Amino acid sequence: MSYTVFISHSTSDQRLVTILSNILSKMGINVYVAEWYLVPGVPISKKIFEQIDNSNCVVVILTRNGIRSQWVHQEIGYAKRVNRPIIPLVEKGISKEQLASLQGIEYIEYSPYKPMDAIIKLSTFIKSQKLRKEQQEETLLVGGALLSLLLLIMLSGEKK
Repeated sequence: MSYTVFISHSTSDQRLVTILSNILSKMGINVYVAEWYLVPGVPISKKIFEQIDNSNCVVVILTRNGIRSQWVHQEIGYAKRVNRPIIPLVEKGISKEQLASLQGIEYIEYSPYKPMDAIIKLSTFIKSQKLRKEQQEETLLVGGALLSLLLLIMLSGEKK
């Protein structure tokens, strides 16, 4: 019942990514950050797209650096293509036009002067998504067990 987040960002925002990753990890959430997982000999895009495929959601850090990163825009496009939920963290002052394909999507505003406010909001939201997924999985397990029990009862009744 693991929950995994892919963090899309500019490497210039490494400090913010590290703080967020540490908090999420302490909450029992797996975090993929592309440059932390080296796979020599594999195309970088293949590695990143596999990480997004294996994630439950994609956090996109759109700071002034992130908005200019071609990788960030490619990761957004791929996440949209494979229907991964995208949770944008947008630096205060980024215009709606700069959000490109994320225009109209609700986001968490980030201030470089108070980064922890946004990080706490973001990590709390992701934790709630993890708990929702776990509850759905538990419901499916209980439902499956009940159906199996019912089937066993029906089959044993037919043999008598």
